[in-house]
Amino acid sequence: MKKCLIAVATFAALTSAPAFADGNNRSTDTEIFTINATNPAKCNLEATTYTLNLDTNALSNDEGFALATVSSSVANKMNQANVTAWCTGAKNTLQMYRTAFVTDSGIKGTDGFNRAVVYDVNMNIAGAVRSDGFTPTEGTSDGQGNGPGVGSGAGITVGRFGATGSGAQVVFSSELNSEAVTNGNSTAARGNFTADANRLIAGQYISTLTIELTPGV
Repeated sequence: MKKCLIAVATFAALTSAPAFADGNNRSTDTEIFTINATNPAKCNLEATTYTLNLDTNALSNDEGFALATVSSSVANKMNQANVTAWCTGAKNTLQMYRTAFVTDSGIKGTDGFNRAVVYDVNMNIAGAVRSDGFTPTEGTSDGQGNGPGVGSGAGITVGRFGATGSGAQVVFSSELNSEAVTNGNSTAARGNFTADANRLIAGQYISTLTIELTPGV
């Protein structure tokens, strides 16, 4: 019985007055709520086409030797692809790398002919500022695994850019002259290729150019 009386008495005490009373409730009652939201950093990169064809006879001259102008030819085709990009974060990372143009095995054969041509291009994103102030924004000659915020460029970032529409225009240009190499099956830095003066064999040559843009706050 004693336990019941205590319980009833406690209940009565709890219900005798409203909990969290905040005034007489006979005038305006104002409460301010704080609402939080997180908007993660985002980046986008796009183009009107992703398959590009160099003009006929753009790899070698009339003597069959590799042209030094393949880098410029690639840059011109990339500009025709109308590449645009944007990033909302303040510390974004970027890398661009390529494979050489290769046919067959991409390796110089026992016949003495080359089967690869390496090239290098720069990209410059309108309004994008690197934390080290360097321009252009990125180039291919340092190979895969390097760039602002990556590899040898660790500690360097790219600020936000492309606030309106489809984003900022990306403009490409030649970085280094192209040349025939003995082994083109690589995305490495230019210094890892071995240049060779021998002629190129005839055939269909293929290269890939990759751009990786990663958002960062």
